[in-house]
Amino acid sequence: MRIGVNLLFLEPGEVGGSEALLTNLVRAMGACGHDLVVVAMQGFRAAHPDIETIAEVVEAPWSSNLRPLRIAAEHTWLALMARRRHLDVVHHGVGTAPFVKVLPTVVTIHDIQYRHYPEYFHPLKLAWLRTNVPYVVHHSEVITVPSHYVREDVMAAFDADPDKVVVVPFGSEGLLAPSAGADAVRERYGLERPFFLFPGRSYPHKNHRFLVEAWAPVAARADLVFTGPDGPRDTDIGETAARLGVAKGLRRLGLVSRADLAGLYESAEALAWPSRFEGFGAPVLEAMGAGCPVVASAATAIPEVVGDAGLLLSPDDAAGWTAALDRILTDPALREDLVRRGRARAGEFSWKRSGSLQVAAYEQAVA
Repeated sequence: MRIGVNLLFLEPGEVGGSEALLTNLVRAMGACGHDLVVVAMQGFRAAHPDIETIAEVVEAPWSSNLRPLRIAAEHTWLALMARRRHLDVVHHGVGTAPFVKVLPTVVTIHDIQYRHYPEYFHPLKLAWLRTNVPYVVHHSEVITVPSHYVREDVMAAFDADPDKVVVVPFGSEGLLAPSAGADAVRERYGLERPFFLFPGRSYPHKNHRFLVEAWAPVAARADLVFTGPDGPRDTDIGETAARLGVAKGLRRLGLVSRADLAGLYESAEALAWPSRFEGFGAPVLEAMGAGCPVVASAATAIPEVVGDAGLLLSPDDAAGWTAALDRILTDPALREDLVRRGRARAGEFSWKRSGSLQVAAYEQAVA
């Protein structure tokens, strides 16, 4: 079987969990006995050079990542490329797909957040999702999703056939690069005090301002470190920290390397992850695998990933979050227990299993 994996949406280093899921799935499928053809933007080879050892990589003949151009290319250039390379199935990795099908289709839907928080989406993108996603659900042979939460959400929203909505979760191994070292990372960023870590761009649903408010009562004892590219709520976050008198302890490091992020997990007191909406929540799995205690939202897919290996709280309970952060700082036995349980929980998520499930989805689509 010749499998095409459409990653044209992926701008390396910019799309977080979906990039980690799909690139690691390709790696996991490298020994599946089928031919893989990965179609991606220019720069993909440089960002993921190892993938070319297990798959044919076809980079687009243009360098722009404008969404209208990508959608047009999927309806034209990608369709022609699929025929010329005699593909048997095409996997679209971003939750949308061309309206015109030329081959059996598998689509990964990471979440349908646009139905829950439409106010967070640009009107044009919202219109596209409202038009294309229902079509994709009903006209694709198989839909893969990263969690049972998303599976139930998709089936309820679109009355989807349960037999064609398949869970393919993340694996834990290889999510992070080899660590740059906790001590080296602390020195590089001048992190002299204990700190809580929250990696991720400041999208509204990530709940950064809430975390600043919950952390403020313990700010005298521990800093709060944010990583990630510039986001839409950065100004609001800074103003909140200034109003509460904790701006000095709020450390915003920007986009850090995957090796440095691993070192941050290793040296943080805990991951503080108050997100209101996640289709999976890769950072909680990254943290558990790196031996970092997890304090996270009891919302959407996050409890499914964390299990009993972290402290789970409502993303609206500021007092509860403050108390949890205080417990992390004052109860070493709790931290040790969370580290132990987190490592065990992360070990339950395997890329080998995920790769097998994804290949089975292709085989189901072709059949």
